[in-house]
Amino acid sequence: MEITAAELAKKLGGSLNGDPEIKVSGINDLKGAGPKDVSFVLGKKYAEEAKASSAIVILSDSVDSLPEKAVIKVENAKVAYVAVLNMFYPEPERNEFRGTFISVSKSAVIGKNTAINDFAVIGDGAVIGDNVIIGSCVVLGKNVKIGNNTVIEPNVSVFDNTIIGENTIIHAGTTIGGDGFGLVPGKDGILKVPQVGYVKIGNFVEIGNNCCVDRGAFGPTQIGNMVKIDNLVQIAHNVKISDCTIIAAQTGVAGSTKIGSGCIIGGQVGVTDHIEVGNFVQVGSQAGISKDIEDKAVITGTPAKPFMEEKKQQAYIGKLKELFDRVKTLEDKSKKE
Repeated sequence: MEITAAELAKKLGGSLNGDPEIKVSGINDLKGAGPKDVSFVLGKKYAEEAKASSAIVILSDSVDSLPEKAVIKVENAKVAYVAVLNMFYPEPERNEFRGTFISVSKSAVIGKNTAINDFAVIGDGAVIGDNVIIGSCVVLGKNVKIGNNTVIEPNVSVFDNTIIGENTIIHAGTTIGGDGFGLVPGKDGILKVPQVGYVKIGNFVEIGNNCCVDRGAFGPTQIGNMVKIDNLVQIAHNVKISDCTIIAAQTGVAGSTKIGSGCIIGGQVGVTDHIEVGNFVQVGSQAGISKDIEDKAVITGTPAKPFMEEKKQQAYIGKLKELFDRVKTLEDKSKKE
């Protein structure tokens, strides 16, 4: 694909400062860009780096002009470069395909233009929508439902009765609907509690590689629309995650906890069971959440507390040695007197 700076600016709804006839055929970061690439500046501090870059067209929401370069001024440079990436690297057209070695139940319903790759297994009563991609070695259990335009990458296991919405991506190695961790101590040892629920996942969800989403003990574990989950995340039984929440890698959410909409949860966060995290909460990496959190809170630390409070406590901890030395000096002085 090749496009002029003027055409690109028009597609992005931006304004162009520079030669409208410059042609670009790719996109890259400032350091990696070549003379045929468009690149992007995410803040004025990168202007000098942009001047030295080989890229001839620059997307920016903070820089109006650069010497010898065409600058496309946009409202949001991050959103704009995602749009340009999609222009130069469009999603491949989906076509109907059946691998040589697949097992599809006679009672399964398969939609149009759906690809099923080798060694996939599709169970009784499964319903798969249109334009779905089922990767190699995927296992779909009984009565699984998958919406249109969803991608299930290789080596994903989706257990019985799971519901996955439209335009969703489940990345490789993830398990959806596995057994929840339900145990009860008894006089004869630890009893396993049967987990008879299921998982319900909304539309436009993305779940990373090697995640685990356990089915409910009763009823569903629920993941709302537009939820984005990074790699290696554990979601326990009967957890409910509301729309548009983002969860970074290696986070664990314990059973029956509710997480509100629009939250941002950093990496390696631990969330205890049976609590509620409000809407639009921001959680710093490695925080430990052990109680209910109100809407719009910004928290960090273990146990999690308001961000500024935790920063102050860390500052105090950093001065403990100085304080200890001062106290010891005063004690020694007092003994001499």
